Formats: sequence, C-alpha cells, structure tokens
Amino acid sequence: MAGKSNDRALMPPPASPSRSPRRSQSSQPRTDISNAFSESVKLEVIRMTGTSCWSCATPDPEFAHVVAQKDGQAPYWIQAGLFPFSFKTAVNCIPLCPICYSAFDRFSDPCWVFLPTNLAFFIMWEMKDRARRAQGVDPSDRTVPTIAQYRDHLASQGLVSQNADGGLYRGYFLKDVLPPAYRSISLLKTLATPKIWHGHPMAAIRRGIAILGSARCYALDRTTIDQLATLRRLYFDDMNLINERLAEAYHAPPKDHKRKRSDDESDHDDQKSPPTDTDIHRIVQDTHNIGDIQDTHHVCTLPDSLVIDIHNEVYASSNWVLGPNATGNDAINRFAPLFESMDVVKLLS
Repeated sequence: MAGKSNDRALMPPPASPSRSPRRSQSSQPRTDISNAFSESVKLEVIRMTGTSCWSCATPDPEFAHVVAQKDGQAPYWIQAGLFPFSFKTAVNCIPLCPICYSAFDRFSDPCWVFLPTNLAFFIMWEMKDRARRAQGVDPSDRTVPTIAQYRDHLASQGLVSQNADGGLYRGYFLKDVLPPAYRSISLLKTLATPKIWHGHPMAAIRRGIAILGSARCYALDRTTIDQLATLRRLYFDDMNLINERLAEAYHAPPKDHKRKRSDDESDHDDQKSPPTDTDIHRIVQDTHNIGDIQDTHHVCTLPDSLVIDIHNEVYASSNWVLGPNATGNDAINRFAPLFESMDVVKLLS
C-alpha cells in the first residue's frame, strides 16, 4: 500500500538552481510562484504531504500550482465542466524542489508531469457520464470524479487506505534534467513509484493532456499516451464547445452526407474485447447524434463576449481550509503540531 509521503530524501538538496534563481532574459519564465498561495493553504499542504518535494523528496520545496494561474485554456475547461475547484486552494498545489518545479513549470515545453495511475477509471467515468447526459436526466451537467471518489476506487482494490488524503499518481520526467550523479535507471524507476497526492485529479489530467502537444510526450509509455488522447477526445470532441461560426465553417457535412457503418465496423462492434480509442471515438459520435436528436445541450455554453476571470471568487471553493466560522482554536488545533518541526518554520519563512 502506498505511503502518505516519503520518509527520507531520495536526492540531496540540489546545488543549483537556487530557491530564488536569477533568471536571464532567455530563460523560461515561471507561470507561478509559491507566494500566490495563502499561508493557510501552505500549512494544509505541509500537513498532508510533509516538507519535501513530492517528486524526489528533496527538502525545502516550492509550492507549485498544478493548473497554472495564467493557463489560457482554463476558461475552456471551466466551460466544459472539468474544473469544479478553486485554483487558489490546496487541491491545486503540489510541493516541488527547484529542479522538479522548473521542469514542471515550463508550460510550453514541460519536462516533468504527474498523472493518476488509473486513467482507465476516468475514461470509463466519462463514458458513463456522457451516456447519462445524453438521456437528458437532471442534472444534465457533466460530473467528474472527486478526490474522494478516485481514492475510494483505489481503496476498493486495496491500493490505498480508505482514509488516505487522495489517490495514487506517478511522476514522469520527459527530459533527463537530474544532476549527472543522480541519473541512474534505478533512481528514475524509484522516482516513478506511485505516490499519494492530495489534490484534484482533473488538475493533473489537465497537465497530462497538455503534454500531448509536445514532442517529448513519447517519453511516456504508449498506453498512457493513448489514454490521455482518449480523455482529450471524450472531454472536448463536443460541438457544444465549439464556436457556432467556426463549427459552421469547418464542420458542416455535405448536404447528401449520411453516416453508414461498414461491414468491418459491424463485425468489430460484435467483439467483446475492451474498447479501443477508435471504438470510444465512435461511441462519442453516436452519443452526440443522440443528443442532437433530443435537442439537448450537455455543456453550459458561454457567449464569446464573456471573459471568464479565473481569479474571481465565483470559482472559489466552499471547501475552505478554515471557513468563515472557524475560530482561533480551530486553527491552533489543526496547525500547531506542524510548528514543532523546524523544517516547517524554515519552509514558511
């Protein structure tokens, strides 16, 4: 069963880059900084993950956003109903050392990513939820697995405890950015050992789907790449998400177009083997056809003129670390034990 955090560092503190490196004009800019999180959020992350890098267990990590504050596609994911959480909370935070942070935070050229270990669970969830939405049964909005639902699925298989803070995730280096002394195959395999992360699985999946546009994505195994591509198709191959003018310009079928299934397709559908990416694509299209016939809309579409402010409190979570009714004693009881560790004091200073 996976542990809650690493008990000892797998790598010593790196000599470079420093905690606050001075970046040249040609260096890759960071999209987020630790100070963007409140002190209470940092304490909550420390309480659940400890004071070391989630990836390599190096001490004195940064507090990294998983969904970046300046993620230009975040409004699109919100529109699709895929981000039911606030970006300012602990569920969107992962502690990473400077090396792993730098590799992760290169959004245009990511060199490290972490993903749920069971992507098939999210594929099957979306397929079932899409079928539910096609029936027009209230509520018709998309649902995605919560932190607890993903954890409970793994707990039912004996992979994590039922009181774990989250589900299992695996980190992947897409470029060998580790110092020369720490590039052994055994260390890379150790760093890829599944670990519990407390955050929302859709935040990690967002990062995973993003790397499909990178030539480095083929550092991942073929199954993982195919599963990410399948999720991207299931989540976004939806005419309701496409601007009407663009859909009319690029997607309108010929007037005499009629979809016909070939004998090969019929024979393939009769097989009882698990669905492939092509099968799922056909299921998605069939579901869209059902939705068109019933004149249902499964996703809340937004007018083009509406600019979504992802920092607005509209998207703030109601699951505060300490809510508006919390007292000083509540804060003391929750966080006081953490301050017995000098590592925590150093990390927050």
